[in-house]
Amino acid sequence: MATISDISLLNKLRLYISPKTIYRSEDGLISIKDAMENRRPVRVLYVDDIRESGIYLDQGMDSDPLFFYMQTLKELALFHEGIRNALLIGGGGMSFPRYYLNCIPEGHIDVVEKDSRFIDLAKKYFFFEEDERVKIRIADGAEFISKTATANATILNGKGLKQYDFIVFDAFNGNRPPRELFSEGVLKLTKQILSGEGILALNMINEKPDVISMQTHLTQAVLKNIFKNTRIINCPMGWNCILLASDRNL
Repeated sequence: MATISDISLLNKLRLYISPKTIYRSEDGLISIKDAMENRRPVRVLYVDDIRESGIYLDQGMDSDPLFFYMQTLKELALFHEGIRNALLIGGGGMSFPRYYLNCIPEGHIDVVEKDSRFIDLAKKYFFFEEDERVKIRIADGAEFISKTATANATILNGKGLKQYDFIVFDAFNGNRPPRELFSEGVLKLTKQILSGEGILALNMINEKPDVISMQTHLTQAVLKNIFKNTRIINCPMGWNCILLASDRNL
């Protein structure tokens, strides 16, 4: 599939004026639009008119995140040593795996997405390809964490233990994360599938720019009873923040 960079300047100018819808689901809930942002061509996935995922369509698509919170996640993976095995809960357009694998050449990532439609759309419209470095699991995120932790508990010699260095929660129902994923029980199980110095990163929506929501504060309070260290990082433009938890220094 040709990228927008292959299309004429005239068509780019048209996108400045009017974004082009290239996909809409039968129920109208999911749409994908091409547009221009930051003077660059972009493709954005919408769910119920909420921006869920997006990429640049020019030469920087593999390394330059469109969404600021993904830039923050990428920088976290680069800054902290030993982040080689990642788990992403919530795939969407599969943008984050692209950036993670590009900046961590020795990295691997498992992606848990409960709606297989998004994987199909990622392959067709967002240039995603599954290979030996990225594996897809069609499952509920909380159930996947629970089953993985349970399987680990049955292993006595340590062989076959499934642990991650970097776990990212980026699953939403509209503009809210799934309630069960943020329960104390699931957060405790999440720690069980983290490596000793593993990091949990939660993408959170701010109440308004640079104003941390009550849900983020409450979730941090729960995490403080599970992990040694927590930290909130406001993303550029302030609409999102990343809530971190780990037993290593943050």
